[in-house]
Amino acid sequence: MSQTKVYINIRKIRELKNLTREHVAADLNMSMSGYGKIERGDVDLTVSKLIEIAKVLGVSPEFILKFDVSMFFNEVK
Repeated sequence: MSQTKVYINIRKIRELKNLTREHVAADLNMSMSGYGKIERGDVDLTVSKLIEIAKVLGVSPEFILKFDVSMFFNEVK
């Protein structure tokens, strides 16, 4: 899995849960700017920060790593 995919997954999961960047940043005790850098992939994400983000999003770190938004939109044929 590419590192970029992790950052994209964090943003998509946050959006699907209707959480704002402000809310997640506040729960992580970070600035919104700092959290935005995580979602954009401008900073390296540590394992401990991934675990903290997963807790705020209400999912497991593994879910973030394996998340694929297309699983919600597959058509049944």
